[in-house]
Amino acid sequence: MIASTKRLYAVNALGALHEERLLRKTVNETCGDAPAISNGFPVLQYSKALHGLQALLHAKTVPMDLILMAVLLMVHFESLRESFVPALVHVEHAIRLLHSSTTFDARKVDPNLVRSIMRLDVQGSLYLGMRIPGLPFYTAATDNIFPTSLHDLAQARDLVNVWTCRLFHFMRAEADEHKFKDVGGVPLEKLAKSHELTQTFVDLDALLWDFMHKPTLKLTVREQLGLGMLRTRVKINKILAATCLYSEATIYDAFLPDFEDVLSICSYILASDAADRRLLTVSLDEGLLQPLFTVATHCRESRIRHSALVQLKKLASSEGSPRGIWHVEAMVRTAEVCIRFEEACCERANPSCSDIPEWCRVHSSGFDGWDVQPPKRQRVFAHMRLRPNGMDGEWADFSEAIEWSVSSHSMLGGAERQLLMEHDQLGQRNSYRHRQTVSARDGWALGPQTQIFNVAVRKKNCGCSNYDLDDLQKSCVQ
Repeated sequence: MIASTKRLYAVNALGALHEERLLRKTVNETCGDAPAISNGFPVLQYSKALHGLQALLHAKTVPMDLILMAVLLMVHFESLRESFVPALVHVEHAIRLLHSSTTFDARKVDPNLVRSIMRLDVQGSLYLGMRIPGLPFYTAATDNIFPTSLHDLAQARDLVNVWTCRLFHFMRAEADEHKFKDVGGVPLEKLAKSHELTQTFVDLDALLWDFMHKPTLKLTVREQLGLGMLRTRVKINKILAATCLYSEATIYDAFLPDFEDVLSICSYILASDAADRRLLTVSLDEGLLQPLFTVATHCRESRIRHSALVQLKKLASSEGSPRGIWHVEAMVRTAEVCIRFEEACCERANPSCSDIPEWCRVHSSGFDGWDVQPPKRQRVFAHMRLRPNGMDGEWADFSEAIEWSVSSHSMLGGAERQLLMEHDQLGQRNSYRHRQTVSARDGWALGPQTQIFNVAVRKKNCGCSNYDLDDLQKSCVQ
C-alpha cells in the first residue's frame, strides 16, 4: 500500500507537469507570451515521490520492478523540465541497483523495464563521449543468443539496443584508449573484437532487410519508418565498430556507400507523409538525429555531408519536429561548424574526401550546456578537436559559442529567438560574428527517450547499491 502511494506521487507529478506544459502552450498560442504559470504542485508531488523512493530503498525487501518504474517516471519528469543531469543520475543509480548481487536476481526483473533503462543508458553514452554504458552485464545474461530471423519490430528494437550497448561499452572501456590516447599498438584480441562487432552489425542489417521484405509482413506507416530508423542506427554502428581502434580520420573515407545509404533512408523518412510524427515512431536513440549528425561530421564527400546537413535542419524546422528543441539546434550548428572548418582548408568549392587532408580533419565534436536549467541556458559552446601535427602530435581545440536571448515567458511559445554565434578558433577570439533569427517553440519535451543525451557523469559505473537522492531533491525548482 505504501509503495503504491509513493508511485502515485510520481504519477501525479508527471501528470501535473504535463498539464502545466500543455496549459502554457495553449495560452501562448492564443495570447502570445504566456503569463507566469506556477509549477509548484508537480514539484511538490515530485519531492514526495523522492522521499517515498528513499523509504522503499531502506526496506528489507526491495521491490525492484516498482523502483525501476518509479525511476522511469522521474526521468520523464526531469526530462520535461529539461533537467538532464538529475535525469541521468536516476538512470545511473538504477543501473547500480541492477549491478547489486545481494538484493535480487537481475534475471527475475521485468525485462521490459530493464530495456527501457537500457535505452536511456545507451543515449547517455551516445551523446557523452567518455561515458561507459552500465548494462552490458545484463544483456550478457538475458540476450546472448543472436536470432536467425526477426518476428516483430519490438524484437528488432531490443536487439539493436542490446548490441549498441555492447558496442559502446567496448568503445568507451577499451577502444578509445587507442583511438585518442595511446595511438597504435592495438592487441590482437581487441582487433578481433572489433571485427566481431562489425560482422554482427552486418548480420543484423541483413536480418532487418529480410524482415522488412517478408511477403506476409504487414506494417503500419509508423512501423515502417521505425524500421528504417533502426537500419540507420545499425549502419552507423557498423562504421563505428570498424573504425573504433584507428586514430586516423581518413579511415571513414572507406564507408561512403554506407553514409549514402543512411542519408537515403533518413531522406525517405523525412519526405514521408507522417514525417511530423517521426520522432515518436521509436525513441530518438534509434531516430534520425544521431545518424544524420554522424554523416555530416564524419563523411568528407561534400555532396553527401551537405545533403545530410540539409536533412538535419529539417529536424529543427517548422516542417519537422517541434521547433526550438535546443539540443537539435545545437547539433545542427555543431555540424555546420565542422563542415565549414574542414572545407575552409580546401581551394575547391565542393571538395571530395581526398581534398581534405588529415591534419585539417575534426576528430571529435560536441557541445555543453546540458547541466544548465532552461531559463539560464543562454550560451553553449560547440567544441571540436583535431591533430594538426599528425597522430603523435598534440590536440588542438576549436570552439564556437552560440548565444540566445529568450523572453521570460517564451517557453513553449512562438517567440522569436536571437542566436548570436561567436567564433573562437584554436583559442584565438576573432571578430567574426553571425546573427540569425530563429523562430522557436521552446521546450515541450517529447519524453525521456527524446530528451536525455548528455550530462557530466563520466565515471564508470560501480557495484554500489546506494541510491542517494539528497542532491536530486535540491535540484527541484522552488
